[in-house]
Amino acid sequence: MFTVKDHPRAIDGVIDLRGTDLEKSPPFYLNGEWKFYPESLTTGKELLEKGPDVMNIPVPADWGSALHPDTGNSIGYGTYRLRILIDPLEEPIAFWFRGVTTASEIEINGEMAGSIGKVATSKQEYAPKSVSFTASYDIKGTTEIDILVRVANFDNPNKGGFVNPVRFGSQASIDFARWYSIGLQIFIFLVLLLHEVYAFIIYAFNPKEKTLLITGLLLLVVSIVVLSNYDTILLNWFPMIHYTWAIKIKCISMLWQVPLMLLLFRRFMPTLFHKGWLRVFFAANIGFTVLLLIIPAAYVDGIVLSSLFYVLYFMSFAWFLYIIGMSIFKRQTDRDMIFLLLSSAGIISNFIWSTAEAVSDVTAVYYPIDLVIAIIGFSSYWFKQYFRQSRENIELNAKLREADQIKDQFLANTSHELRTPLHGILNIAHHVVAKEKDRLEKSSLDDMQLLITISRRMSHLLGDLLDVVRLKEHRLVLRKEPLQVQSIVPGIISMLQYMAEAKPVALHMDLPEAMPSVLADEKRLVQVFYNLLHNALKYTEEGAVSVSAEIKEGRVLIHIADTGIGMDEATRARVFLPYERGAFDVNDGQGIGLGLSISKQLIEQHGGTLTVHSEPGQGSVFSFDLPVADESNLSMQQTSSFAGQDLAGIDEPSAGFLLRDLTVGEREVSATMSPPLLEESRARILAVDDDPINLKVLASILSTEPYVIVTAQSGREALELLDTQQWDLLIADVMMPNMSGYELTRIVREQFPMSELPVLLLTARSQPADIYTGFSAGASDYVTKPVDALELKYRIRALVTLRQSVNERLRMEAAYLQAQIQPHFLFNTLNSLLALSEMDTDSMLKLGDAFASYLRISFNYLNTGRLVELSHELELVKSYLYIEKVRFGDRLSIEWEVEPDMHLQLPPLSIQPLVENAVNHGLLSQPEGGTVRISITRQNDYALIEVSDDGKGMDQEQVERLLNARVNEKNGIGIANTNRRLKQLYGQGLSIASHYGKGTTMSFEIPDKSRPFGLSDYENPQGY
Repeated sequence: MFTVKDHPRAIDGVIDLRGTDLEKSPPFYLNGEWKFYPESLTTGKELLEKGPDVMNIPVPADWGSALHPDTGNSIGYGTYRLRILIDPLEEPIAFWFRGVTTASEIEINGEMAGSIGKVATSKQEYAPKSVSFTASYDIKGTTEIDILVRVANFDNPNKGGFVNPVRFGSQASIDFARWYSIGLQIFIFLVLLLHEVYAFIIYAFNPKEKTLLITGLLLLVVSIVVLSNYDTILLNWFPMIHYTWAIKIKCISMLWQVPLMLLLFRRFMPTLFHKGWLRVFFAANIGFTVLLLIIPAAYVDGIVLSSLFYVLYFMSFAWFLYIIGMSIFKRQTDRDMIFLLLSSAGIISNFIWSTAEAVSDVTAVYYPIDLVIAIIGFSSYWFKQYFRQSRENIELNAKLREADQIKDQFLANTSHELRTPLHGILNIAHHVVAKEKDRLEKSSLDDMQLLITISRRMSHLLGDLLDVVRLKEHRLVLRKEPLQVQSIVPGIISMLQYMAEAKPVALHMDLPEAMPSVLADEKRLVQVFYNLLHNALKYTEEGAVSVSAEIKEGRVLIHIADTGIGMDEATRARVFLPYERGAFDVNDGQGIGLGLSISKQLIEQHGGTLTVHSEPGQGSVFSFDLPVADESNLSMQQTSSFAGQDLAGIDEPSAGFLLRDLTVGEREVSATMSPPLLEESRARILAVDDDPINLKVLASILSTEPYVIVTAQSGREALELLDTQQWDLLIADVMMPNMSGYELTRIVREQFPMSELPVLLLTARSQPADIYTGFSAGASDYVTKPVDALELKYRIRALVTLRQSVNERLRMEAAYLQAQIQPHFLFNTLNSLLALSEMDTDSMLKLGDAFASYLRISFNYLNTGRLVELSHELELVKSYLYIEKVRFGDRLSIEWEVEPDMHLQLPPLSIQPLVENAVNHGLLSQPEGGTVRISITRQNDYALIEVSDDGKGMDQEQVERLLNARVNEKNGIGIANTNRRLKQLYGQGLSIASHYGKGTTMSFEIPDKSRPFGLSDYENPQGY
């Protein structure tokens, strides 16, 4: 694809390409004998005036022997010249120069064609730069191209002049080959950049994985090598980089390729590397890198340093080959080694091609295949390892979950088995103390008391184990009642007094006598206090443990403080985790780390939060809150499934009516984060429940929302109300006499689709069978009793918003349809205007006015609104009919019957689709045309709008298809959209009467109140 054509070599500064079609030929190498003017920057004009010393020089080759025959030093300047004989030039030609050392300027037939760097006769005046570039020439008829290349080199004593071949050909072939080569280099660079960014990002999240850092650094140096070699893209992107630093960057990046590969492979195959040799090798590379950074460019290119560079470079590559060979012949346990070997093959191939390219220009363009293979190999290895480890992690997690379940079951079973003998021991001990108290010695009596205390503690531990299982399986049921904390705490302190007596720790409480009762489960509250006080005593060697309380934001906030050892941040983060034990627990073997975890879950089930504040050496304070047991939550605990609201206080509903009281943060969320409804009008909700208390509580819950709540106490009453006005949501209880919520939902679905009337079911059961029954009946959503008010509000808001979005979509759909004016209508109207312009300019102006009016109204923003004035709609219809009348003449007759002084509002674009359908499909589909009649009359309590025609008519199947068309149907959906919008607004849609050969009549009714169904001031006597 990018071959270089065989060609005659240049002889004595001349190359003859006559007879060669440059346009159809690939590029040529201009190798051979060029004329060379040493120590002279000769121009074409100077060649004509005088003949400087000239000699032949081979290209490509270093010019050192020509400049300084004695020393071979390449420092100096000179001029290359080549004459190319060609057939008369038809298309532009171009030269591709790559790696001219180190500054050059091109002159073609006496004209400057380009320069890189600055050519001069002294180092002070010249500026080095060596990049790939092209020079072109396009004067037609030219038969000889005389090219002069002036070159200066004051930096590299080893190489100068043309060290790489010059390519010549048509500009198209040169540009194609060069940009294809550059494109491949950029592609490889972007692939490497993407992978190295991924590697560095993942390493940033996981600094312990050094392999990622090594991979990122390796990809970085390889990408720099790609950009700094061949076409030297790096210098084109960053021209501010000096030639000296460009050489250093290139050498350092090439030097570190193989060492980083060795380091990476060592992570995969550590047994094949000797740490000592690896350290020596890296020390040598680091030392040589430092040397490259500090010395001038002339020494970088020096023979000694160049030899040392290639010694290190080839030594590291030889070591790499050794490692690869050992991995092949020595059995490896890594099953994905084949991918590393694939990468190794790509790396070796890249090394071979790079070496060959450095010795002789063997490739016409950049060769990326080997690097692609290496990247694919590494990527495949990483992905294979990732998926294998992910699968192993999944399997391990499954085994851990299974082991955790077995452990929990074992603990539960063991606890059940131990409780019976433990209770036997406890009962016998109590009996002995009670019976033999007077006859036992004091020491023996103390031992029996200690036995009872230990037995009680053991019983609590077994209870904790059982509670863990219950909490995990959500089988723990709270029995809440009013409790006096002042009465509970002294008993707990008495139970734990034995722990305080053994060390100088005071146990006391600071609870106000007038503190209100809390609503809690007594058994579970005792358990929480016991666990927290026991934990405080365990970690307090001296000082005090106190229980205090305060009233805050309508809740009782209880604090248990100690002067113990305290906790650091890491301990605080995991203190509430199950089976988490402190250092004291581990050392003394007491406890199993469940008390705090169970306490936190129990408090959360009460609607509170358990928190801890602690610093090392300063003690700890555990705090939790409980709801106050007032009349509201007491009555709701017993009567209402909307748990928590005081029925006597419905007029002043609060945010604290839930089964679990809302925290301050939840109140703020409830108050501020509710998204606004799509429509400004209040949504209408019909609530159905046979329990009037539940209806009142529901009305109270939603009293702060933008809803009008109308209630019904039976399914029959609800069905009657559904026919009276438009509703945005139906909320129904499942369990009702005579007609269940499921049956009511099924009947509603026969009349209203889910998009037009969502149904929210309230059910006391959350079993799958109940949920499936509700959804199969047509429910949109369900909420389980007792109802969480915040959840209920958001579910209602979501359903109401969905309902309103459907209405909004229909209006936008109608406006969109009108805006999508058919192209043939536009073209025909414009053709009519053009025709009239030559025959009747007055008629043309009238038609233009009608067309402008039609376009203005079609794109009017009012079309996206809910209602428009009748005059707005009729203006659009009249403009359309006038245009069609001009186009079709006597084929179209129009009759109007509009009562005078008709003032009403109707949905936008509701008459226009009917008229357009009558004209296009009713009349103009028959050769003789016909008459369209628009009638707007006032009836008893509504306005009747009719559009009729005497066209070909339709059968009933076509009528049904027209009314129920969907968006993806090619016949259009204008009639169906109008029908759906009318149903949504007024409860009934279009009426279509049609017969074959007799025409069609489409009509609809607008209520006299001139506003949509459901926007009246109607209020049910039971509405809230």
